Amino acid sequence: MLSISATALRRRLAVILEDEEPRNTLTRLCNLALAFLIVVNVSCVVIESVEPVRRHFAAAFAAFEQAATAIFAVEYLLRVWASVDFHVVEYRHPIWGRLRYMRSFFALVDLLAVLPAVLGFLGAADLRVLRLIRLLRMLKLVRHSTTFGLLFAVLREEGRSVAALLFVLLLTVTISGSLMYMIESEQQPEVFTSIPVAMWWAIETLTTVGYGDIVPMTATGRVIGGCVSIVGIGTLALFSGLITVGFLDQLKTYREHHPRVAVAGSERSTAVFRNDRERVDDGLGLTDIPSAMPDLAALPRAWPAICPHCGSAFSYSTLGDDDRSEPFGA
Repeated sequence: MLSISATALRRRLAVILEDEEPRNTLTRLCNLALAFLIVVNVSCVVIESVEPVRRHFAAAFAAFEQAATAIFAVEYLLRVWASVDFHVVEYRHPIWGRLRYMRSFFALVDLLAVLPAVLGFLGAADLRVLRLIRLLRMLKLVRHSTTFGLLFAVLREEGRSVAALLFVLLLTVTISGSLMYMIESEQQPEVFTSIPVAMWWAIETLTTVGYGDIVPMTATGRVIGGCVSIVGIGTLALFSGLITVGFLDQLKTYREHHPRVAVAGSERSTAVFRNDRERVDDGLGLTDIPSAMPDLAALPRAWPAICPHCGSAFSYSTLGDDDRSEPFGA
């Protein structure tokens, strides 16, 4: 009886904790609570870096950190325990399946959330490293965001195109950096000291940042710098356009697989429109006058009417598609 109840509890936790599971009310509340805890915890890490605040609230920060670490550790263990009931078939084995889950991206992120406490327990002395690792807990927010999931899907689908653009950028940086080193090293030997330094200038120019720490002085160098800036603008514009189109495609696919969201939004919009129309009618004293906007759901598929010119009957066979009419019964 105990094993049956444990299995049922594990399956219930799998429904709540699995990232690919459709989100019900309990799952949303759990994700919201974890996201709130992550935001508060990271905020405390940032505020704790201020020395006067850390000295004054050292005990409170330490207590909150212990509580947050305990919650994250329990969450990690529950996810590992319930991973055998996730939808991924590779996780079904009670031992190897859990080990495969522990090597997944989000499982490693969850491990990073509790790693500072483990390092502190093992005697890690560098507190700055511990604070830096604690800031990585912000990666846990990726799990609770649909937008990040869509972006990851875009990168997966457009991986080859993104790789091609990155290759173009790398090729441009290498060639322009080498040319700039050959041209400017004699004029500015203390600035363009090596090809890697010139490649740093190329990165600044391609991204149109222009810190001003490295600037070409020769006419040829400035011409090359202008060409690199134009290439950078075009390549980055192409990259952003590729990501935008891919994101819109993934968003369309997501909405097609979640039609209830669109239906609920349409019903809410219709209800708001009707309420606003009723308030306007009441304010103008038009409650007894039929509204000029008909109820589209109550209209019949065809509107029989008489042509005022020839007297023949006709109908609108499809409401709202276009303004063309066809003879009645055609």
